[in-house]
Amino acid sequence: MAPQPINLFYMARPPYGGWVSFTAHLSLKYELPLFKVGSRTEDGRMRDFGYGVKYQNRAINDLPPGKIVITAIDKSYYEQLAKMPDGCILVIHDPTEVTGKGKEVVHAALKRMRVVTIRESVRDFLAKQMGVKSKFIVHPFYEYKFDKVTAPSKAVSISRVDFDKHTDIILKANKQLPTARAVDIYGAINRQYVFFKLKDIGFTKYYRGGFEKSFEALSKILAPAKYVVDLSVIKNDGGGSQYTFLEAIYQGCALVLNRGWVEGQKTPYIAGKNCFVIQNEEELVDLLRRDPPVGGILKQADKLLDPHIDVNWPRELARL
Repeated sequence: MAPQPINLFYMARPPYGGWVSFTAHLSLKYELPLFKVGSRTEDGRMRDFGYGVKYQNRAINDLPPGKIVITAIDKSYYEQLAKMPDGCILVIHDPTEVTGKGKEVVHAALKRMRVVTIRESVRDFLAKQMGVKSKFIVHPFYEYKFDKVTAPSKAVSISRVDFDKHTDIILKANKQLPTARAVDIYGAINRQYVFFKLKDIGFTKYYRGGFEKSFEALSKILAPAKYVVDLSVIKNDGGGSQYTFLEAIYQGCALVLNRGWVEGQKTPYIAGKNCFVIQNEEELVDLLRRDPPVGGILKQADKLLDPHIDVNWPRELARL
């Protein structure tokens, strides 16, 4: 019997970030069609999702035949989530998607859908805190084309500028670093975070803006980068990978991570072996001033990428 076709549905509003990267990599790597739930089906019209991916709007009563994989969900689509059929596959990225007020629709979906998690810490959280069984599958990674300069020297940040990304630590470090060593900050911003936490510590001096949702734009930013600084910490999450990590490794950049992401977690990211780990601005300043060689770090980090390239999501989903 031929396997069912797999149809991806992005049921969230954010146009940037990990949800979008995950959806794009999943679609491109396995050539899976992408849809959004709309008020009507737009036959023959394909819209731009980013990273070279196109999507089609489909009415909730006109879903395509085959297996449905919901790649992300937020409150703007809760009404439609309640109407999606039983047995759909729902991907949960981190605990914030299922905790807090107003998540009853998601809790109900967890009981009637098949759940996939992309970090072991999230799988364990769902099992221990909510009694929800999920299948852990590593992030899929699509091998895009990129460029690299001969002697990269820059330090950059490409994650969202947000509370859980701790961009304030980077800015506090930048104030103590010479311009040549300072971290250039890119990415979509949380305006509240910028207003309350960053505007008085030099944000406008070091922020280089958002960037187009394309691998060409990402390649251009990372081409001169020696380090990618990602200081993410998410409650009840951590240890595993994010797309900023994987893209940095893929493009030959040494990762600088937050100690809170790896400490006390089951993780393949090991300080001094395949990444650097810091916990405050003083340690970040020290690292970037010393500017250590990264050849050994990069060689070991390459091994972390292999499972994400080798994983076969269609085969894993067929086993659910």
